[in-house]
Amino acid sequence: MEAYVKKENVIKADNLSFNYEESEEGISDVNFDISEGEIVLLTGNSGSGKSTLLKCLNGLIPAVTEGDMKGLLSIEGENYSELKMYRLNQMIGSVFQNPRSQFFTDNTTAELVFPMENYGFSKEEMKERLESLCKTFGISELMDRNIFSLSSGERQLIALASAVTMKQRVLLFDEPSANLDYGNAMRLGRLLKKLRDKGYTIIVADHRFYYLGGEIDKVLFMEDGKLKLCNSEEEFKQGNYNTRSFDIFSIDIPFPEKRQASEVVASLEDVRYKDILNGVDLKLNKGEITVLVGNNGAGKTTLAKALCMSIKPDSGKVDVSGLPFFIMQDPDYQLFGTSVKNELELVKKDPAAIDHCLKYLGLSKYKYKHPFDLSGGQKQRLQIGMAMLCDRELIIFDEPTSGLDVYSMLNVSKEINRLREKAGVLVISHDYEFIRHVANRVVYLKDGVIKKDFILDEQSLSDLNNIFKEMQEDKDV
Repeated sequence: MEAYVKKENVIKADNLSFNYEESEEGISDVNFDISEGEIVLLTGNSGSGKSTLLKCLNGLIPAVTEGDMKGLLSIEGENYSELKMYRLNQMIGSVFQNPRSQFFTDNTTAELVFPMENYGFSKEEMKERLESLCKTFGISELMDRNIFSLSSGERQLIALASAVTMKQRVLLFDEPSANLDYGNAMRLGRLLKKLRDKGYTIIVADHRFYYLGGEIDKVLFMEDGKLKLCNSEEEFKQGNYNTRSFDIFSIDIPFPEKRQASEVVASLEDVRYKDILNGVDLKLNKGEITVLVGNNGAGKTTLAKALCMSIKPDSGKVDVSGLPFFIMQDPDYQLFGTSVKNELELVKKDPAAIDHCLKYLGLSKYKYKHPFDLSGGQKQRLQIGMAMLCDRELIIFDEPTSGLDVYSMLNVSKEINRLREKAGVLVISHDYEFIRHVANRVVYLKDGVIKKDFILDEQSLSDLNNIFKEMQEDKDV
């Protein structure tokens, strides 16, 4: 039998540059090569060129996004510019940050066979390939299910399996940890290692990468459109770049200033809803930031909706001082104004207060820009500006740091800490680093009830760490 030979230079870039039309942003003089069976981390802070390089790798640049592209980008010796998109799709599989945005059907089995149907596979070939995918990804129990009834982690498994239905050997991941709890993120890391060991080439674009610790072969670190190539995980660590942490439990973060919580602004008493909430008791106080943690699908967002009166519990009592202000996980669902200024006017018509808010958030120069033209971090800051102006007794955030780099996360932390001056704040988050920066109190939701509720300080830090480790153990079962 012929010996297996590892392919070198599966993807290679030579002096790759791209500039967007009517913009100086882009990437320039990017050089790297990626071999078969490597896990490559693509990272860099917002605006660094990370997303641009990722779009070059998946073919969206220049096929969809217009601009000036120079240099050479090749895959398995073939120039990207000479490959038809259908051919590139057979070589590269992509998994988006939000898997829901890449599904074409609402049935898991139909989703997996959809690409094969489009490429004219026979029924026998599709059946054989489907069985192979179920075995590789351990998704047999997810077959013939409604995709939108699955948890975030389960949807991501389906998205990953659908990305390799054509036996693509190169996989691109865009912010895969952004919407995952700690347990599911660590599970994803183990799955990527398993695929790497099978010869897959994996490129992960992410701000958070603790789940890849010890498994990274190369790091493509983008900064101001330039690439800093690190040929090992250790070399990247020694570079002391200001990024998210590899070892989240060892970070040294001062605890937020302790304050005496004042009056109760919201309470839940024995609240039950379907099979999601099974008797929740919770009181939220003004002047206190409470962080709600738990695995994907634990019912955290459902609890928040009960507080906002957008769902009616089957039983129990909900008591809230006025209607809470709810900041959704995806800003695009909540932006309605024709400009940044107009967006804030929808909350409060006070020109002086709006100008002060824009200045504080560093958004003054975007005052007349359409909200959808802002970056992800800028949209998050705009939402916080809405919360600052809302004059509500309770403000709720659902994953406010999803997909944010370290600088944006720290800015959001600072701004949320300021909000407790005038309100009670409830934050739903999987982001351990962010939680350490803002939490006065931690509430752990599991099996539909509050399992733990404690003030976060030096003595109780181990309780928070153990909660995260328990969430991982739940995914190991």
